[in-house]
Amino acid sequence: MSKTTKKFIESHWLTFALKGAISVIASMCLMFTGGGDTELLIQVVGWTMIGLGAIELANMIHRSHKQHNWGFPLFLGLLEIAIAISLLVTTWPSIGSSDLIWLRIAILSGYVLFASLVTILIGFGSFTNMTDRFMWVVNGMLGAILAFVMLPGSAYNPTAHISFFGVYLLVNGLTDLFFGVHSRDQALEAKAQRAAKRKASLRGRK
Repeated sequence: MSKTTKKFIESHWLTFALKGAISVIASMCLMFTGGGDTELLIQVVGWTMIGLGAIELANMIHRSHKQHNWGFPLFLGLLEIAIAISLLVTTWPSIGSSDLIWLRIAILSGYVLFASLVTILIGFGSFTNMTDRFMWVVNGMLGAILAFVMLPGSAYNPTAHISFFGVYLLVNGLTDLFFGVHSRDQALEAKAQRAAKRKASLRGRK
């Protein structure tokens, strides 16, 4: 059974499964729909991040109930919701629309880079199982590369940059889905081991 040295893994497996499902569905919309309508794509990104942030806040409640460290999911949830609001609400009325879209993409790029670096640190610092560690570290490295690819530049269509964010969501979503299923299997295995120990203890007392 995979063991960890940190508490992040002790999030409920549904947290990873739900975030993975939302990310994969949103990535399909960003990569294969939109027809060049950047405002529509930004709306998709914004509402997706609100959904991801809400799941993290629910995860915070679960972790605080279990007396695990809940500070990280609180911070991540608030960060994702704050970024979503900055994308959905125009708070810079004096900026032209063409500049505004690049500013929004710059915000997304910064978020992807930050989240990817955190993912790499979690991968190296939390897992003793090499499969889990490899999965998280590679996920973070791919995300960091995509963050730099997304950096605003006048030579590219902004729709393409948003599509790169869709690729990030796809990679992250598939990782979360796989890890959610893996975490559920680990929880069932741990439950079976505890039940076996209780039975052995009862037999020993007879």
